[in-house]
Amino acid sequence: MSSLSIRVSILAGICIAAGLAAMLLIHGYWAFKFAMLLVMALSVRGLQLLIGGSGQVSLGHGAFFAVGAYVSGIAISQQWLPVYVTVPAALAVCCLLGFLFGLPAVRLVGPYLALATFALAIALPQLLKHPLLEPWTGGVSGLSLDPIEVPAWIPLHADQWILLITALWVALIYWVLYRLMQGPAGLAWHMLRDHPTAAAAAGVDVRKWKAGAFAVSAGAVGAAGALNTCLTNFVSPDSFTVFLSLSLLVGVAIAGPKSIMGTFVAAAFLSFVPDMAEKISQEFTGVLYGLVMLAVVFISPMLGRWRHRRALISGDERQTQ
Repeated sequence: MSSLSIRVSILAGICIAAGLAAMLLIHGYWAFKFAMLLVMALSVRGLQLLIGGSGQVSLGHGAFFAVGAYVSGIAISQQWLPVYVTVPAALAVCCLLGFLFGLPAVRLVGPYLALATFALAIALPQLLKHPLLEPWTGGVSGLSLDPIEVPAWIPLHADQWILLITALWVALIYWVLYRLMQGPAGLAWHMLRDHPTAAAAAGVDVRKWKAGAFAVSAGAVGAAGALNTCLTNFVSPDSFTVFLSLSLLVGVAIAGPKSIMGTFVAAAFLSFVPDMAEKISQEFTGVLYGLVMLAVVFISPMLGRWRHRRALISGDERQTQ
């Protein structure tokens, strides 16, 4: 096992232990906020895989978040599946839709792909309100679901139970994505991102692998959408505006193209900074949010370069010893 794998495993173990300990101490509002932070982190991680992994830019991943949320909401309202079993169902549906969307979209590059995905984010909320889909989606009113009940043999509050299940699903999906990026899929995506012409010359099926990256990315974001429905017990078209897609893109900019821990930092920013800005000033909420965002976007690259220099210096010191 490589040193990187060992460090990642140790870090994952520490995070899981800290999370389990925290679940026994917090409940109510903060349990809900931490669960939402995990959902947002998974969404950012899904888009990060697409942008940082394969070099494709999407401005419409909020649409896959919405599809995952509605798959969960419809399955629960129709009593087709237990609540948290809807998460893998949403993941599978969004993987399929992402692959189907990615197949023709791989012919587009740069701003053309971004515009195509942006159109998806604009169109989907209107489609969800269509009268033909209203028996399933609830139309403009959306779907209201019953709160999740804690099993009688579990000595936890309802919000603690929801946080625990959310953390387990997020940890599992993070681990699967990490293993993918460490295997042949990650190698192929990195080749397509850095040297697409050389990758094609080496025999990499550009169309298949780019569509596959879109599928995996959409599946992760769709699973986050399903978890969001399980947390809020409500789903509505107006909850998935274009601003959601842009927020995920901002999250990737804050997290960086590869950093796993950066996704949690970005999720904390997206979860807490808007609320803090609104409490400071309701009139200038957008201004304060924008200023903090600019500061983070400028500071994050400097921290990355600082860590890179430290790694180089420590490597040189080990070589001289």
